[in-house]
Amino acid sequence: MDRTISIALFVAVVAAFGLYHLVGNYAKSRFENSGFESRFPEKTLAYDREEFRHLTASDVRKAYVVPVLFPLDLIVMLALAGSMGAAIWYWFGQLGPLWAMLALVPLIYFVSDLAEDCLLAWMLQPGNAWSATFGILKTLTAIKVGSVIASTILTAVAFLLWLCRTPS
Repeated sequence: MDRTISIALFVAVVAAFGLYHLVGNYAKSRFENSGFESRFPEKTLAYDREEFRHLTASDVRKAYVVPVLFPLDLIVMLALAGSMGAAIWYWFGQLGPLWAMLALVPLIYFVSDLAEDCLLAWMLQPGNAWSATFGILKTLTAIKVGSVIASTILTAVAFLLWLCRTPS
């Protein structure tokens, strides 16, 4: 039973990363020929207010909010956070209940990514005075990136520990 659950968790994590890749490719096609790097407010902190202002004034902003941020990115974040959280909880949970608490790291990723997407969608609406929230957007992006990297590392370590503990 343990092996079946672990294989299902592994498949779920791989499928979530596959979905992440597919949505990333779709988003890239929406940004093509726009003069903007695909999804730059979500992927990097290396942009300034002026670059963001150009995005808010462009036609690509509409296709960015719907369908890229909502519903596609929402589906991806649910898949990633859910699969990695379940995997971390299950595999580290076999070491003890305190280890299972590491499953909260993907929750931090989910909350920060959702907050980032909501704020970004609001900031991309015409006429919104978003200057005061520009720093908050970058902070949420930094938390998201850090927590998804940490979640990925924790998932990989938990899986490797499970593999080492599992009798052949």
